[in-house]
Amino acid sequence: MRWFWKFAFWIGMFILFPLSFRLLDSYFGLKPLPTLPLGLVLFMISIFMSAAAGRSLKLCGHTVRTKRFQGTDVLVKTGVYSCSRHPNQFWMSLIPLAEALIMGSPCGIVASGWALALGLTFILLVEEPEVHQKFCPEYCDYAKDVPAFSISLKCFKEALKAFRGEVC
Repeated sequence: MRWFWKFAFWIGMFILFPLSFRLLDSYFGLKPLPTLPLGLVLFMISIFMSAAAGRSLKLCGHTVRTKRFQGTDVLVKTGVYSCSRHPNQFWMSLIPLAEALIMGSPCGIVASGWALALGLTFILLVEEPEVHQKFCPEYCDYAKDVPAFSISLKCFKEALKAFRGEVC
């Protein structure tokens, strides 16, 4: 049942957050900003990086591969996980900003900092303890060397490798 609350959290971040601030724009009579191209670029990058993280988990996170969805039983430290411990959730945390930019929502753009902070807090308070519990002491050593979040060129290069199947 825990997965349901995680799913609900991210759906709220992706749908409720941007729409509520778009409504605030209307309430205050604010006009949309011309930020569509920037929003589309950020959205595509976020989806690409999240998908690369998911692909890395699918390819490297299982001792036995199956066709159905299953949790990982191997700690993945390669690919995008070699430069960031939580690349999937980090990039998903940027989607509300991307949506606010796509809509040109002044209130949404300003408030998306709070959405990012909420997403990062979720990662550190919910995701991080679960991984610690499942994979420590190996994860504890890994966490000393790899930051929780990273926007680096190395991460983008590793994401490209994930789609070529070169991560494990």
